[in-house]
Amino acid sequence: MATLRQLPLCHPVYKLLLPHTRYTLQVNTIARATLLNPEGLVDKVTSIGRQGLLYLMSTGLAHFTYTNFCFPDSLRARGVLAIPNYHYRDDGLKIWAAIESFVSEIVDYYYPSDTSVQQDSELQAWVGEIFAWGFLNRESSGFPCRLRTPQELRKFLTAIIFNCSAQHAAVNSGQHDFGAWMPNAPSSMRQPPPQTKGTTTLKSYLETLPEVNITCNNLLLFWLVSQEPKDQRPLGTYPDEHFTEEAPRRSIAAFQSRLAQISQDIRERNKGLALPYAYMDPPLIENSVSI
Repeated sequence: MATLRQLPLCHPVYKLLLPHTRYTLQVNTIARATLLNPEGLVDKVTSIGRQGLLYLMSTGLAHFTYTNFCFPDSLRARGVLAIPNYHYRDDGLKIWAAIESFVSEIVDYYYPSDTSVQQDSELQAWVGEIFAWGFLNRESSGFPCRLRTPQELRKFLTAIIFNCSAQHAAVNSGQHDFGAWMPNAPSSMRQPPPQTKGTTTLKSYLETLPEVNITCNNLLLFWLVSQEPKDQRPLGTYPDEHFTEEAPRRSIAAFQSRLAQISQDIRERNKGLALPYAYMDPPLIENSVSI
């Protein structure tokens, strides 16, 4: 999905998504060379190892659906729309709406009708490749194999940008904050979990947690993936001007203004929280999966 290889450089969808796939191929390459390689970090610090992780990922992808991919639909399907004080949901829905509004303005400018979407052979080839190679033509995934309307295109692009930016920040940025206390997120267990309540002792607990060297490697991994990149580009920041038309440029400015207001609201709310939730504060969200 990140390659955009079916789309020419001048294509509006290519220009819209390019900032949101910055460094992603590099990150994936590094991960294969240092994390997922035989005898790599995954083999060293996790109980399931590299082969187990690959099996887990393939199994998960086999059940991954378009509903899972689209944030509001996922929340609804999981029945968490009414949970109080769910800041991940609240912040995420605001950011989704801001991205959706931005994407809608761009799409409506370049695709004024259903026909304009259906007759874009490059766009349809790109979507078809994602369906064929990313989801193995699995119709039960719900992912589209082609797009018929501007509305379908808006949702598809909104979901891509949201997952490459806000969703990644939500699941990645707090790993060190949460996992630095190893009992919160042990990468392996040296003993099976207790079967009866009240039987655990400090000795049995310590004997279950990973060994010191494994813990240190795990903490290093958490620390590395939680670092901000040196050339950070927050969500909505587009220093490389791919759009020259006035209408898209106005849409970018409006998008940035919406994100600034969301950030202000989040920071005001966090002042009253004993444990602030800032992982989806727009200035702290990268445009892309760049680490």
